[in-house]
Amino acid sequence: WAGEQQLTVDPFILDAALDFRHYSVDGRLGFWTVDLVRAFLLDWIPRQVSVSADDAADIPDMLLTMLRYLHHTALDDPTGDALPDIETAIAATAGDTFRQAMSDERNFGIAKFWAMRAITSGIDPTDEVAMRRFADSARAGRVEHDDAILNDIVTRHLRGDGGPPARACSQLPVSLPPEHELAAMAEDNRLVRQLRALTDWVGAGRALTATGQLKLVDARELIELLGTGDTVDPVVGGRVWRTKSSTELAGLILVVEWAKKLRLIRVVKNRLVRVAKSQPLLRASLALWTAAFNTFNELADAVVQPRVYGHAPGMLHDVFDEAVPDVLNTIYGMPAPVPVKRLAESVWLSCQAAFGLDDEDEDESQQSIWRQTVEADLRRMLRILAEAGGVEQAIGPADPMFLEDLDGSDDLDGSDDLDANDFAASLQSISTGLPPDARERLRAALAPDAGPVETVALSHLGTHAVRVRLLAEGRYMPLVGELTDTDPARLLGMIAQHYTPETGREEILRWLAAHGGEEAGLDSLLDAVRS
Repeated sequence: WAGEQQLTVDPFILDAALDFRHYSVDGRLGFWTVDLVRAFLLDWIPRQVSVSADDAADIPDMLLTMLRYLHHTALDDPTGDALPDIETAIAATAGDTFRQAMSDERNFGIAKFWAMRAITSGIDPTDEVAMRRFADSARAGRVEHDDAILNDIVTRHLRGDGGPPARACSQLPVSLPPEHELAAMAEDNRLVRQLRALTDWVGAGRALTATGQLKLVDARELIELLGTGDTVDPVVGGRVWRTKSSTELAGLILVVEWAKKLRLIRVVKNRLVRVAKSQPLLRASLALWTAAFNTFNELADAVVQPRVYGHAPGMLHDVFDEAVPDVLNTIYGMPAPVPVKRLAESVWLSCQAAFGLDDEDEDESQQSIWRQTVEADLRRMLRILAEAGGVEQAIGPADPMFLEDLDGSDDLDGSDDLDANDFAASLQSISTGLPPDARERLRAALAPDAGPVETVALSHLGTHAVRVRLLAEGRYMPLVGELTDTDPARLLGMIAQHYTPETGREEILRWLAAHGGEEAGLDSLLDAVRS
């Protein structure tokens, strides 16, 4: 194809471009954006490809040729940036900008640093004997180089900066209401109202106690204003227990800490004050709720509390920032609500690993107490997320799919009831590594005759927020309806690679509805298949 266009393409550069996308979070070879083009030309190539700036001058044009070919054959991913935008980005990156990136040794990887030293010394890097002699000279300190630059490269390498990211599990497509409906849900959301009311209450500033806490008189006012459900001076067993500090009011402290994490308010000179720059976020309901939901993993101190005053919080506290996104990622896109027991066993494994607990070395009864404590903290976490509108809790029978992988094997292909391609990866994300005793507990708890269990699923707002976070991490998060404007070949290609039969059918029906219905649209789809 390139020959027909009278263009030159080096297969080595094509390999490099496809490797760049293969060794990525999502691994989609046909997905390219302006940012990815810049990363490839200004980071990947300078770090990986051992050629001089002069010899690399044609690489941007070769990348453009490949991307034009993908577009010509409809192999490019329609969720990437438009080809004209990519062409503009390559034109802006080529020339002096690309040459400078290729010439700056600080951009090199370790292997390329020494390979370029050898080339500069007149050594052919394909000459193994000569390269061995060069390596001996380098180890002996006889090769001239800049120690400061080499130390920076080595430090970056040891930190793992610039290395290929881990491939993430693929996520199932989801269906969501239109954005204006999501915004209306956020506008009516309890947490959004609380955050706005708290920020308004802070106003020009509120004095704190000498220890930096809310004054009790202010706490009383806020409990009513925000509806946190806290009780000052609660009566328990006929006895009044005096509230001595606002820190004892868990619901209120949670909202205050949440607002601090979102930079809606902050402490200045022992006063709680509003952050002026927060106004745009406060006005945008959906953006505010999404930011709040995706900041929840930073609230371990407010969520995982000590059960006895003065004691340390439970184990979940130490893995909270990782456990929250893992739990939410697991729930995301699942075709049925997930039993909390399944999530609890996986979170318990994370706690065991974090604290170095070994089943064989620990007392079984003590392990059971710790596990139950972790599960209790997980349930509190899910309850708070449910009150915030991010998840939906229910009591009912567990879907049989959650028993299918508990027979001692992680292979779901033999199941008569499951299409393994639909959700095997999601199921295995909460079953991989489960020890025999955990599987036994789950088989007993989720058996059909075991009765109803507590389940959890993401709400529409929760699904939206998780999707926003994972998209920001470079993940591919299919959304039913996003391919409506795509041409037939790209539509079918995306569905074949990423969709379940059910979501693929829904995507095709939406596409047909937008293209004249079945009578007009089916011929176009069939033509694409023939092509």
